[in-house]
Amino acid sequence: MEKDVLKDVEETVETEATEETAETTEESAAEETADVCSEEEQGEEKEADSEEDAEEKKDPKDAKFEELNDKYQRLFAEFQNFRNRSEKEKASMFDMGARNIIEKILPVVDNFERGIATLKEEDLESPVGQGMDMIYKQLSKTLEELGVEAIEAEGKEFDPELHNAVMQVENEELDENTVAQELQKGYIYKGTVIRHSMVSVVTK
Repeated sequence: MEKDVLKDVEETVETEATEETAETTEESAAEETADVCSEEEQGEEKEADSEEDAEEKKDPKDAKFEELNDKYQRLFAEFQNFRNRSEKEKASMFDMGARNIIEKILPVVDNFERGIATLKEEDLESPVGQGMDMIYKQLSKTLEELGVEAIEAEGKEFDPELHNAVMQVENEELDENTVAQELQKGYIYKGTVIRHSMVSVVTK
């Protein structure tokens, strides 16, 4: 009987010892895990501190260089924009001035055309006639080099963007709304009409 009691006591002690060992093991594992997490957090904090220290220890010369470089980039961009605007303004002013000059030259060209048209064939062979023809051709070539083009009119469909109809005529050979005759030549400068053609238009 005593042996059985002793046996039960020993088993109880062993069980309690086993449970205490398991609890101790779990607590140790938890502590180790906490220690690992703590070490990782400390490592991250050290890295962050290192980065902050690196920023704080940044060479003042590098910071000054970056500041000056940023200012330079901004000034360069502003200068480029200013130069582009200036070039556009210059081109616009040149075209405006050229257009004004061309408008004043066109009546001279008209007078040469009228004068040549009134000359007879024998007069065209004379020194005066040849001189007038040469000057007229030179004027026409100069205008062409400047970008001035004559507007086609006779036989073309009437276009209010290009032609100025001053009279209406009947013509069985031409379709309605067709330019029958060009009374004064029109011109275009760089795609812009500087003078409309003065024309007569067919009506039915």
